[in-house]
Amino acid sequence: LVFWLMSALSTAFAGRFIMESITGDKGRYSGLLLISIYVILYFTVSRMFSFGKAYFTVFLAVSIPVCLFGYTDYFNMDILGFKEKISPEQWPIFTSTIGNINTYTAVLAFYIAIAGTLFITTPFKSDNGRGESIGKIVFYYVIMLMNFIALAMGTSDNGYLTLAAFFGLVPFVAFRTMEGVRRFILTILTYLLGIKIIQLINISYAGKVLGISGLYDFISDFKYLNLIIAVLALTVIIMYVLEYRKKEKRRDNEALLRSLRYIWLAILVIVFAAIVFMGMKINSDVTAAKEKYGALVDYFVFNDSWGTFRGYIWRAAVEEYMKFPLLHKIFGSGPDTFGLYIGLLRNEEMTSVTGQFFDATHNEYIQFLFTLGPIATIAYILALILPSVEALRTRLFYLRDNAMLPYLYACAIAVICYATQAVVNLNLPVVTPFLWIFLSIMVAILRDKGEVING
Repeated sequence: LVFWLMSALSTAFAGRFIMESITGDKGRYSGLLLISIYVILYFTVSRMFSFGKAYFTVFLAVSIPVCLFGYTDYFNMDILGFKEKISPEQWPIFTSTIGNINTYTAVLAFYIAIAGTLFITTPFKSDNGRGESIGKIVFYYVIMLMNFIALAMGTSDNGYLTLAAFFGLVPFVAFRTMEGVRRFILTILTYLLGIKIIQLINISYAGKVLGISGLYDFISDFKYLNLIIAVLALTVIIMYVLEYRKKEKRRDNEALLRSLRYIWLAILVIVFAAIVFMGMKINSDVTAAKEKYGALVDYFVFNDSWGTFRGYIWRAAVEEYMKFPLLHKIFGSGPDTFGLYIGLLRNEEMTSVTGQFFDATHNEYIQFLFTLGPIATIAYILALILPSVEALRTRLFYLRDNAMLPYLYACAIAVICYATQAVVNLNLPVVTPFLWIFLSIMVAILRDKGEVING
């Protein structure tokens, strides 16, 4: 409500751009009208949603043609004929289904988050009826693998943030059971196998495929990749053989699982510290770092050209926001009016520096700060984070129906994956509805807590 109210006030104070603020037709059609639809959707679903697993199954099944056409795009095929009216130089940055590769990988983030989390956290069907059949678990696995491969073939750097959020957070729910531990290790193996498959395709069809770049290329060329895959595969086999050979079913060692979660947290802290240290080291001597790390340096040196000129547009957006009068600093310029303002204020500089026109900041949070103001931006961030944290802390006995738990986790991971990649991406009508739907479903499940019926 706070987010919508501030959006409405921002529109009211938009001055001569009030109509553009309502429709968003001078930007990405994300004006007050679409924001209002999102908010209505949120309150409708979060209050009236009737849980059903079929919704998730259908959603994941739809990803199959999206991935398949993504594969054909990677092979420079245009089966649907969608690329006939764009220049061949732009083929690598567009797909035949979703459009721009950044938007495409943002959609894949939802499929990976939902399929991956359900695969890792959904138990096999037991005598008490809880869990899913082996066939459904295999379905989740196949969808996850297909989207891992499609994400890499999408050749968008935005995918790294999705993977960081997914692999960084899932263990905190996966490591509540030993089966979750086993499946998480299997998921890491699956991702690396996907990269290996793409590497073999690139070798076999050199000159016929787009090729992967950036961190994907770094991973595929890592000299110990085959060894890591072999070790992970052996680990998974041993863990499942030991589990299968157990003569009787025992309760998981809660102390061990708790220790694993703390160990994973420590690993994340160490990795984050290492990234910060590496960034400081690279920026202290960029030339020497270029010789040692190659293209990897570009991710750590923040300047105007960083992230396909995201560095410039972020800087320009913040600088122009700071020049706003107090009223617009509080309420912003009006929903989806960034392109109008930046065109008036910095068009000549922007085109000379970047060679293109930006009608959005390519950072959802800076975009909201500029167009809606800090109160709306903070309200939006809290609306994503708070229910997600509560969902990830939820245990089996908290829910009225324990079958909901893996789906609750999946919704939370999906929201967090979106929120993470939104740091370098746009708020678009083709992607953002997924965010509001899964946020709404997550809140609906959380609101359905009560006395345990099936526990």
